Amino acid sequence: MSKNPKLAAVEQYIAALNNGDMTAITDLYADDATIEDPVGSEPIQGQDAIIRFYEVAFSSGISARLEGPVRFAANHAVFPFVVELNPGNGEMRIEVIDQFTFNDDNKVIAMKAFWGEQNMTTA
Repeated sequence: MSKNPKLAAVEQYIAALNNGDMTAITDLYADDATIEDPVGSEPIQGQDAIIRFYEVAFSSGISARLEGPVRFAANHAVFPFVVELNPGNGEMRIEVIDQFTFNDDNKVIAMKAFWGEQNMTTA
């Protein structure tokens, strides 16, 4: 893991998605954090809602990998990555750019995922 706490959080996030590690996910987020995935959808807020969101992702056989460098500005980290799902009817690939906004304790207070239909393919 990196010494940069924001980069370490991104690395922890990708590893948690690959390992179905809910503890690592909940450790990343502040108690009152919000998720907007994809941007334009109804935001979800708070640990309970975040846990339900990732339970669905983990049940879909999710895997993830970074597809480029993480960018940092002020209290934000932005990173391109690929998500692959296997919901039982064929592999789905989604190219995503996530934005994490951090508080002073380096907990994620907002996650926004930028992707749409044009970023989805199936095998």
